[in-house]
Amino acid sequence: MTRVRVGAVAGGRVRVETDVTGPATAPALRPMLLAGDARSARISLVPDGAMLLAGDDVRVEVEVGEGMHLTLVEPAGTVAYDMDGGQASWSVRITLAAGATLVWAGEPFVVSAGADVTRDTQVTLAPGARLALRETLVLGRHGERPGRAHTTWSAYGHDGRPLLVESLDLDASSMAPGLLGPHRVLASVTALGQQIAPDACPDGRLDLEHGGTLWRHLAGEAHEVPAEPWECATTG
Repeated sequence: MTRVRVGAVAGGRVRVETDVTGPATAPALRPMLLAGDARSARISLVPDGAMLLAGDDVRVEVEVGEGMHLTLVEPAGTVAYDMDGGQASWSVRITLAAGATLVWAGEPFVVSAGADVTRDTQVTLAPGARLALRETLVLGRHGERPGRAHTTWSAYGHDGRPLLVESLDLDASSMAPGLLGPHRVLASVTALGQQIAPDACPDGRLDLEHGGTLWRHLAGEAHEVPAEPWECATTG
């Protein structure tokens, strides 16, 4: 379990609390503070051990306090390896207080042949909170068949109103014509709690009913994913 909490303390300084718990042999993402000032922090989530293997259960909890700004970066992508009939899970819980901002630039998550991964993301936003989150799911390494990825995503406002609720099951059968076809990369950029200009980054754009914007792109390779949606989400 990896926990990251960012809040304010007296004197106008940012308070950063990080914690990694669990068996010493279990993989985890270790938070490394890169920079901080009175209202913001920048943290890198560094893999502590090989991941993702059969039996791994990676959990991340992120809390950003009132009016604080947190930027999370990943130094490299993640590969879910052949699990020989086993399974692994990856879960994220995000809680944003009033006026808080989280910018998380996720790197590609590769589901290799034989991998079986469950990914779950849950987000709660207080009034005035903002989220920009980038995710890139790659089905199979280059030249190989993909494994299986079951993903669930849910985001709720302070009043309990759902902003985004989604569930996807993807595996080798998803590469059929009429579904993903030759596109083994599913890229998403999610912007919640902010107003994006209606004409900004129109390609692949979905404006959510209760506020927020989701961009989706399919590609054959991760480097083919356009950068513009992430720029809109982080500057809009």
